[in-house]
Amino acid sequence: MMELQIIEMRYSLGAIVIVLLITGSNSCYYDIEEELYPDQFCDTTTVSSYSVKVSQILDQHCTGCHGGTSPTAGVNLETYNGVKQQVDNGSLICTITHASGCSPMPDNAPKIPACDITQIQRWIESGALND
Repeated sequence: MMELQIIEMRYSLGAIVIVLLITGSNSCYYDIEEELYPDQFCDTTTVSSYSVKVSQILDQHCTGCHGGTSPTAGVNLETYNGVKQQVDNGSLICTITHASGCSPMPDNAPKIPACDITQIQRWIESGALND
C-alpha cells in the first residue's frame, strides 16, 4: 500500500513539474509590440517637431555622449544649432542609419529604432525647422 502511494506521488510530482516547465517558460517572456510591428506604432503621417519629438529622440539616444561641456568628437546634439550643423553637413542621417562611409551611431550599439530614424528624416525633409 505504501509503495503504491509513493508511485502515485511521483506521478503527481512529475505532472506538476511538467506543467510548471510548460507554463513557466512563457511566464517571463514578453514581446515589445513596437519592436515586433514598428509600422503599426510609428506615426509618420505628420512631420515631427524638433522641440517635441526630434530633441527627445536625440536626448534618449545621443546626448549622453554628444552633450555637456565636453561632447564626444566636438559634436553637441543638446541644442538646435548643434543638431542643425550635423543636419546641414549630412552627418546626422548618415551616422544614425549606419550608412557606408560614416561612423555608425550610437557607437558600438545597434541603430536607434527605425521609427525614430524615420521621424528625424521627415523633420529634415521638411526643412529641419526649430519649432
